[in-house]
Amino acid sequence: MPWFAVMVSCLIALGSVSVSPNAWAESAGQADLDEALRMRVTVEGLPDLSQVIDRLQLSLDKGLEVEEAELAEQMISDALMERASALMQVVNSNSIGDDRIKQILRLIISDLRRVLAYDNPPPEANLMLGRLMALPGGDPHESRRLLGKYLETADINDAQRAEAYFLRGQVQTDEEKALADFDEAIKLDPENENYGLLRIVFLRNRQKFDEALAAVNEILEDTPEHANALILQGELFRQLDKPDQAIESFDEATKIAPQSPGPYQNRGEIYREQKDYAKAIDEFTKVLELQPGIVMPLVHRAEAYLNNGQLEEALADADAVLASEQVEPIHRVAAHRLRGEALAQLNRLDEAIEEIEQLSRTVPNQPELKMQLALYYLVAKQPQKAISAYDDVLLMDPENALALRSRGDANLNIGNHAEAIEDFEKALKVDPEDAALLNNLAWVLATSPEAEVRNGDRAVELATKACELTEYQMPHILSTLAAAFAESGNFDTAVEWSQKAVNMHDPENDEQLAKELASYQKKQPWRERQNIADNNDQSNPKSTPEESGAQSIDF
Repeated sequence: MPWFAVMVSCLIALGSVSVSPNAWAESAGQADLDEALRMRVTVEGLPDLSQVIDRLQLSLDKGLEVEEAELAEQMISDALMERASALMQVVNSNSIGDDRIKQILRLIISDLRRVLAYDNPPPEANLMLGRLMALPGGDPHESRRLLGKYLETADINDAQRAEAYFLRGQVQTDEEKALADFDEAIKLDPENENYGLLRIVFLRNRQKFDEALAAVNEILEDTPEHANALILQGELFRQLDKPDQAIESFDEATKIAPQSPGPYQNRGEIYREQKDYAKAIDEFTKVLELQPGIVMPLVHRAEAYLNNGQLEEALADADAVLASEQVEPIHRVAAHRLRGEALAQLNRLDEAIEEIEQLSRTVPNQPELKMQLALYYLVAKQPQKAISAYDDVLLMDPENALALRSRGDANLNIGNHAEAIEDFEKALKVDPEDAALLNNLAWVLATSPEAEVRNGDRAVELATKACELTEYQMPHILSTLAAAFAESGNFDTAVEWSQKAVNMHDPENDEQLAKELASYQKKQPWRERQNIADNNDQSNPKSTPEESGAQSIDF
């Protein structure tokens, strides 16, 4: 409160000044100003302060003499600054929900803008509002203007000036100007280690990984046991695709700060990427011990459990995610998908289908969900439903090669050869190096009972390429090459490749391969038409579920 307001308030409280209604009879708002002065002395908490602000504004609205109006405006400015500062403490305490925080932030911004509308506002109002406008969802242009105005103030200390430079650096659009502001902040307040670290984060976010790593190494040369710098170094190594060095950095950070969850989370993600799921589970478990109930490591551990064959544990983690009150939509979707995959691998396919069907209705227009659902339909021998699901995917993404190939496979399963070939040809234009796609198209061109769709020469071309891509190591693809040569009339070569396929001993297909070989030895081409009705127990010998559209779960 300014000295004049303090003096008047104290005199009124002591009874040394008597303010009567007649003293300023010409001012309609004088009585409200008098009451605000009395109230200001006894303010206890934000509700009282808000009443003072309202009463002061009422006095101005009713009308005051010039001197009294200046007093009222100064008192409002001081009270608004006091309320904004108190509310910021509430926000920073994180003791309230997100929606309530947004409401409070709106009030703080309104208060600060009112302060800045008065003559000679305190410089801190520019700094506070500039800080808020620098937040995600704020106005970086306004933030730069406010912070620049604050920096024009002469009587602010180096720490305050450093903060303003740093905040302005974060909202600069020009990289050189941003780095110049960061450097000025570091120069003014070299003891604040956060400025140096956040400057490195700025470089990292702009893909300047080598520069960022050099900067963090400088910090570690001076302070080898700087845990946050080690964590940042490890994250940079990860982005530079140096996982072993990243783990070394995280290990050092853990030695210094064993209660910090960051290194455990990062190591878990590295092990997950390396498919070392047992180690990943241990790391994510440690994160959850340090921060019980945190959703992201629960999702990651559920995925690691799933890939490690610990299906019940994966289900338990997915259920824990879904039971959380603070789960983000992306993690909720991932948990449902993980739950569906665990149920499918537990041979609870009806439950898996129901899980993903419900999720797909809740989160429409998600190709990945439709792909997962279509795969389950195929495994459940429901090809018509699978085709419908792939139709939905292709409406959203017409050049989805996997969906095109998988719909082609489903059409093969029900004997729709022309439709299957059409899908395969479209998919081939998008992904000409897909061995499974080349194989399946070659197979139907070589073996279809429909003469109008067969093409032996093209089948040989496609099957040869598929064999080359798989280094002639896949018996079912060698079988396709044999069928293609048989269709083109070259039965000796067909027998040669068919015999190689038989010699590889594919337990699931040995009987089928032997029958094909016998046919070529009789100089008869192979003919095949699948005609799988929904829920039939037959399967397509040329396409495994994994080849028909299995999807990894990304989050």
